[in-house]
Amino acid sequence: MPTYQMVYGDDEQVVRETFHDVEVQREDGWVVLFRGEDAILRVQEAHVQSLEEITD
Repeated sequence: MPTYQMVYGDDEQVVRETFHDVEVQREDGWVVLFRGEDAILRVQEAHVQSLEEITD
């Protein structure tokens, strides 16, 4: 499973996180990160500033 780096937030708070071994799905204006069958993060697409797959 790939690794992704995501920057998300709004004017008051911006978060940069790295997620290992996740699957990214986009649905109805949301970006959802899954690890296995569990959704570990759900962010509105409008709040995602960048989402990049990290390769070694």
